[in-house]
Amino acid sequence: MFLRKIIPLIISFLAFAQVAEGQDLLRGNPTDFRADRLTDADIEKFIEQLKSMRLTVEEAELLAVQRGFPQSEIDKLKTRMEQLMLNQRTRDEKPAEIRERNNKEKRDNNGTPKDNERGATSEEKKKTEAKNEIDQRVFGAELFATASLTFEPDVRIATPVNYEVGPDDELQITVYGVQEASHNLKVNPEGSITIPYVGVVRVGGLTIEAATSKIRQTMGSTAYRSLASGRSKLSVNLTRIRSIRVTVIGSARPGTYTVSSLSTLFNVLYQAGGPSRHGSFREIELVRNNKVERKVDLYKFLLNGTLEDNIRLRDNDVVRIPTARTRVELAGEIKRPGYFEVLPSESIVDLIKFAQGFTDSAYKAAIKVIRLTDKERQVDDVSAEQYSTFKPKTGDLFEIGKILNRYANRVSIEGAVFRPGYFALTDSMRVSTLIRKADGLREDAFNIRGQIVRVKEDLTKEVIPFDIREALAGHPQHDIELKREDIVLIRSIFHLRDDYSIVIQGEVRYPGSFAYVDSLRLKDAIVMAGGFTDAAYPRRIEVSRIIQRDTLTKRDLRSSEIIEPSTGGNLAPGDDIVLRPFDVITVRRKPGYTPLLSVVVSGQVQYPGPYVISSRNEQVSDIIRRAGGFTPEAYLEGAYLKRRVNAEKTSDIKFKQIDKIQEQFKDTSLAEDLKRDWDQIPLDLARIIKNPGIAEDLQIQEGDEIFVPKFDAQVRVNGEVLFPTQVPYNPQDQLRDYISSAGGYTDNAAKRRVYVLYANGKAASTKNFLLFRVYPKIRPGSEIIVPDASSNVKQRRSPQENIALASAIASLAGVVIAIINLTR
Repeated sequence: MFLRKIIPLIISFLAFAQVAEGQDLLRGNPTDFRADRLTDADIEKFIEQLKSMRLTVEEAELLAVQRGFPQSEIDKLKTRMEQLMLNQRTRDEKPAEIRERNNKEKRDNNGTPKDNERGATSEEKKKTEAKNEIDQRVFGAELFATASLTFEPDVRIATPVNYEVGPDDELQITVYGVQEASHNLKVNPEGSITIPYVGVVRVGGLTIEAATSKIRQTMGSTAYRSLASGRSKLSVNLTRIRSIRVTVIGSARPGTYTVSSLSTLFNVLYQAGGPSRHGSFREIELVRNNKVERKVDLYKFLLNGTLEDNIRLRDNDVVRIPTARTRVELAGEIKRPGYFEVLPSESIVDLIKFAQGFTDSAYKAAIKVIRLTDKERQVDDVSAEQYSTFKPKTGDLFEIGKILNRYANRVSIEGAVFRPGYFALTDSMRVSTLIRKADGLREDAFNIRGQIVRVKEDLTKEVIPFDIREALAGHPQHDIELKREDIVLIRSIFHLRDDYSIVIQGEVRYPGSFAYVDSLRLKDAIVMAGGFTDAAYPRRIEVSRIIQRDTLTKRDLRSSEIIEPSTGGNLAPGDDIVLRPFDVITVRRKPGYTPLLSVVVSGQVQYPGPYVISSRNEQVSDIIRRAGGFTPEAYLEGAYLKRRVNAEKTSDIKFKQIDKIQEQFKDTSLAEDLKRDWDQIPLDLARIIKNPGIAEDLQIQEGDEIFVPKFDAQVRVNGEVLFPTQVPYNPQDQLRDYISSAGGYTDNAAKRRVYVLYANGKAASTKNFLLFRVYPKIRPGSEIIVPDASSNVKQRRSPQENIALASAIASLAGVVIAIINLTR
């Protein structure tokens, strides 16, 4: 009840927005007001401000329209108010009250649970979905479901022609010329206005033109004589329009609406939500003075965009929307499928026009109609000749099918013709005619045998061979008559043989495989491969050729024929051999040809940088001697050689082995180290320089890098220690001392697996001897690594190993006891 009372107050507040406390939120042009811009707090504030205002619904709506607020925005505000009030009531109710109200809503008057309480059957759900589908697909329903299409009347236009003046209109009467006057006069309920110094003039029911003429005549005969003589002019304008009441029945929201006197039939239809679910779009009636003034067909606007039926309404008009008499459905290959309303005089032709015509792939020769009889359904086939005479009945379903995915007169030709593809099949068309339509055979056509692939009556395929030469000559036996969907195949000679090629390898610029052509010679092939490289030895060229033989005997062990031509380095025409398909040409390298290879020396040497290898057996000591020896800061014990890993070592087999090691030891760092593309080889430079040529004096290879670091008197401690750090080197300290300098072990430290990395890349691990633990020696530049115990895969000893260990300890104890006894 409170909601019903508060809605009129909201509308009245819109009318008096400029004098209410909320005028700041609604300041400006009323036609620019938008309810969506207001927050819930604003609406709650409006409710508090409107409680003291007392106006009827009629008075509030009249004032709102006169102020110029759009009716659509007022409706939006009502909806938001209803939702806000419902939420507020729900918050104020107690939980028990909410449950009681919900239970009451879920039961009908007899106390029986409703369908949604019982659970609707599948058939009921289908019916509900069908109804919703009808609502969405009725032609014209989208006109009243689009929020941006409101048909809102423009109240800021000039006074419309033939506007009928009525009560509550406000007229502006202006006299200018010899006499001047201006009056804003409101038409009273009797239809009259009172002009100062003139009197009462009745204008109600007159058009604005007729009212202007009557006012001019009355004023000219009284106080404004200059109007009669023409020395003054009169202007009558409409400054404020009145509101009228229009009743709509048969709509989605039937009722009486208070609208502007400028409103038209479409304005009111939109506010009423358009026709109801079963309402007519074609026979809407405008009832005026108890008579049908006009019948409106909305399809004229929907199809042609004409507004001839959008007439202006008058007070107390009634818009009656009857139920649709004939509504049918179009489905299938139609541009706008859905439900359409048909008048008695219309046929399938009109129905197709309403749906914007067939789609491009529609079957237009006939339409299938499913019609409802008194007992059951029946199917009718309507041919194209009957479209203009067949009369639809309500409930009919017109199904438009799709054309078949086949051709009525198609033949095709493929292969060695100039224009392969589809062609039209004509009467008595033969193979020779189709070949000529394809612009004839190509030069590479295999003209001895052609094929026709034909589809038989049972849809299986057969191949019909023919002689192409005889067919082109017109021989009836080979110039076969074609049928629908025949495919004529003309093969190319290249289709019937291998793709010939040759291979050239060795010392040429672009080795590889090349296409073989007739009369290809050896020198041509060398030129195709870019010619000889600098390392090529043209006097040693081999041509390997496939042996052509009929049988394979036990004595014939040859797998290829080797030809050694004596072409030399001259590529000019002349002495040359003709190649055959699949020949392999090999150009040998010059004996002893060795490219210049380099190594790099970096770090603490006198002349660091790249050095070209001078001999095949050059060693590390030779490169160090060429580099000028060491600097005073050189740390020889940390020197190492960095060497690239051979491609053979980085094969897939090695990577699989590395992954297996990683899975076994659960150590990802191990796998990363093994997958490196280079190796770090420790060097004992002090011994190598002192004794050059020893085994440790490695022979250098291309890409090697010799690195001599600077002396580093620090020792790094990393891993599972409390504070990983660097500690100054002290010759007197042992590994335990450095661990203590880093704060000691963490709880996760694997003490038995501590190892040391030296500056030159060598590593030393902790060793166990019986019950004693031997730690590696620490040198300058070393790094102590304490592994994580959680990553260790604990290996349990077998019973035999435990027995052997116990026996060894017992034997050792016996020896110790014997020694003690001897010393007494």
